[in-house]
Amino acid sequence: MSDRGHVEGNVVGVVRERFRSDDLGEAESHIGRNYGKVDLAADRLVFAESAVGDHRFGLRRLDIEGGYSAACDLQAFLVVQAACGYEWEVGGQRGDAAEPVIFEPGSLRCRVQDTHVTVVALSVDAFTETARTVYNDDDLVVTFDDNRATDAALVRAWSSAAALAFDAGAAIDNDLVRASLFRSLAVATLETFALRGDRRVRVLSAALQQKAYRYAVSFFEHNAARPITVDDAAGAAGVSSDALARAFRSHSPSGRTPAQHLAAVRLDAAHADIIGATIGGEEDIRTIASRWGMSERGLVRRHLEVYGTCPRDLLGL
Repeated sequence: MSDRGHVEGNVVGVVRERFRSDDLGEAESHIGRNYGKVDLAADRLVFAESAVGDHRFGLRRLDIEGGYSAACDLQAFLVVQAACGYEWEVGGQRGDAAEPVIFEPGSLRCRVQDTHVTVVALSVDAFTETARTVYNDDDLVVTFDDNRATDAALVRAWSSAAALAFDAGAAIDNDLVRASLFRSLAVATLETFALRGDRRVRVLSAALQQKAYRYAVSFFEHNAARPITVDDAAGAAGVSSDALARAFRSHSPSGRTPAQHLAAVRLDAAHADIIGATIGGEEDIRTIASRWGMSERGLVRRHLEVYGTCPRDLLGL
């Protein structure tokens, strides 16, 4: 009853995988490829898993018939949940996974019996970079005080983020959707499970980043017609240009850099001028482009990319 897993790579950047087997060796090999070195022990086991993700994260559903014991050397951060039939041990601490639990890279022992398990796997590099961006700390090492969350409200927030990701369906093929889902899961994980270190300092740093982001967005929107630069926005927000870039990586819903946000604001303003121009008036594409710091060719090209129409076809509408 072996149906070896296969990887679907029909969308660039997306990995899908399905696996089902009652062979212990096949199951051990599959688990080892996806989670890290593992020693599996079982008398009767049917192991089935479906997964989707990219290089930053994976969303995995496991269905276990029978049971197994495993000693794992994890290669990623895992957040695991199973209503019943899942017991774990890490560093002398034990528990179940009735509510989400987090496991860091390293040793994990578990016993799994006749259950359904959901796993959110977060790449060490991507998760660490997100944590360093969110908390504005280039030296942050991501380690947690406890495998379990201590706040029920945060558990609900994490579960909501996970449910949204698992329910994304075909939308996960979109690069922007995956980026948004990864960030949502990563930030929810950082907030739900207690990082080692001074939480007050991290929260303050994150709040300052959000303040800088909002100030810069407002600065761009109110001064887009002036010859401003990203450095001007950073100075107005009271941070360095590098810090502002990090604030945008952390808080921009569309993943824009400061320069991309300024360009988008100017393009939107030019589009509004094109739509609002008087028919037969003196406004032309070159004048509008110059007003918003673009060349005529640049405005035409970017307008086509974003709005799908040539500015001249809309002028005076």
